[in-house]
Amino acid sequence: MNPVDDIGIAIAAVYAKALFCLSPTEADREETFAELRDLVDYVNHMPAFEHYLVSSSVDVERRRSTIESALRGKASDLLTDFVQVLNHKGRLVLLEQVREQYRLLLEAAQNRVKATVTTATPLSEDARASLIDTLKSYTGADPVLTESVDEQLIGGMVLRIGDRKIDFCVASRLKKYQESLLARATRELQGGRRFFQEG
Repeated sequence: MNPVDDIGIAIAAVYAKALFCLSPTEADREETFAELRDLVDYVNHMPAFEHYLVSSSVDVERRRSTIESALRGKASDLLTDFVQVLNHKGRLVLLEQVREQYRLLLEAAQNRVKATVTTATPLSEDARASLIDTLKSYTGADPVLTESVDEQLIGGMVLRIGDRKIDFCVASRLKKYQESLLARATRELQGGRRFFQEG
């Protein structure tokens, strides 16, 4: 689905919180998230169906009937009713963001935090264990680590913890140093130009 702005994310967070609160146990919440994840994956792989769900040219009642026949009895009543509420309010475009906000609530409730690390070469077992220990100390939660490799980093790593980005890579530091030198040279040239103009 198309990305949404900050207001859309805030609205999605409200819907996600309501859905989360309607699942009384951790097992229920895990099951609801699995259903929500599978639904979003299905919609994302079916462009025609996605367009149908968010198109303003499709009547709300007609879409309600389609959702009912597609989900009722195949998904939980909770998820089916929730999707119907999104449809009635014209908020189906937020479905993917609702899933993301629900995932964050679930991880927080389980004292987990999502972290993504990008390195120039794959992490060794020792480096991975050390990073997980550091993340656990830093966040106070159990990190769920996703790893990727980008050879252009030269060295170091780029780490994302939730919405926070921490850049430890050599390429980034070199770029900042280069920008600093360029800015300094520009200031010096401008100062020299003023000197000659005044002279």
